Amino acid sequence: MKWLLSSIFILFAITAFSQELRITGTIKNASDQTGVSFAHIGICGKTVGTVANEKGEFFFNIPIYVRNDSLCATAIGFETFTIAVSALKNGQVLDIQLKPMTNILDEVLIRDDKITAERIIRKAAQQIKKNYPAQAFLLQGYYRDYLKKGNEYISFLEGAISILDPGFKRPENKSVISIQQLRFSEKYPVHFSNYIKDLESDTNKILIHGISPSFRGNELSNMRYHDPIRNSQYAVPFIGDFATFADRNYTFEIDYYTYIDGKEVYVIDIAPSKKYNYTHVDIKGKLFIRVDDYAILKFSYEYHVTRRDEKRKWYELNLEYRDVEGKMYLKYISYVNYFKILTNNEIAEMSLFREFFVNDIHTRNFQTFSKSEQINPDVPLFKQAVAVVPGFWESYNRLLLEQPLKE
Repeated sequence: MKWLLSSIFILFAITAFSQELRITGTIKNASDQTGVSFAHIGICGKTVGTVANEKGEFFFNIPIYVRNDSLCATAIGFETFTIAVSALKNGQVLDIQLKPMTNILDEVLIRDDKITAERIIRKAAQQIKKNYPAQAFLLQGYYRDYLKKGNEYISFLEGAISILDPGFKRPENKSVISIQQLRFSEKYPVHFSNYIKDLESDTNKILIHGISPSFRGNELSNMRYHDPIRNSQYAVPFIGDFATFADRNYTFEIDYYTYIDGKEVYVIDIAPSKKYNYTHVDIKGKLFIRVDDYAILKFSYEYHVTRRDEKRKWYELNLEYRDVEGKMYLKYISYVNYFKILTNNEIAEMSLFREFFVNDIHTRNFQTFSKSEQINPDVPLFKQAVAVVPGFWESYNRLLLEQPLKE
């Protein structure tokens, strides 16, 4: 694969190079041997870690300073897998088996008719200010976006990203973002120009129903804007504002209860409201909300539309938060837009993926970015000035791409 690497200014020190132990492997569902998508693997009780890809595949560079700790693999709905770091060897391939968690339902909760899905969601929205960080924090993670034409990957970009978030009391667009390293496929700028930019005004892009939402900022800024939990007071595309989510035109139902990290969790199904005849729209989704404090741990949302005899997914969002020091911080966010492109040269079905996976979280004693280290949130990522660090990607925790590009 050929890569383009932009290079202008010198980076500050990168912590990735302190890593000495690399492990790889797959995280599987022990009951059926399928990969556990986006399972988390990291150091138990610490913020450092990474996320497996859609097939449960991962590689993880373990820092020197945690060699006396333990490694944990976790996923919602599964028991935690633990192994001592000292028991691992450099280059070891792990076959991690996660056991599905047996749900022991609380009879008091089951029999309480006052507990409804709508009330739970309203309470969760009210508790966002309490459950999520009001103070500034730093997320360090791996960002990627890629474009598929039909089933073929045609362009790919990845970056090591740091996001200094001012806290949930302030809008997410007040965040400051720095890129430690960036690379992308050779034809990425061409494909970006042809398929991605000007989504809201490009009449060549055919939607099955409705209009394309505004393309806000660059790819990374646009992705963060789609987080309905971080932006609960604002209307994000398709979902609207989460503050009034329970009162929108949906049907909510408590599907089941489960336990996550020893705490009981409501699992709520989301579907179009039955009182409206939305024959052309289908919505599927789930919310995982903790019972004791109404913290939102996971949110998935799919928007399907039907036109004539054609039914397709048009939008998909998946995000997960995790508990760090009593507050909920982002673990990953992934969203996809589906559309058709119609020009004189081609008619094609396109899928645009944007994803961010958090490798580390800093809640205090972190440094802010200088002006030279900050990116412009309105300039496409591939146009940002980022100095090249040789060997960076060999020691950086990132996700494996399901299908390599052929460039």
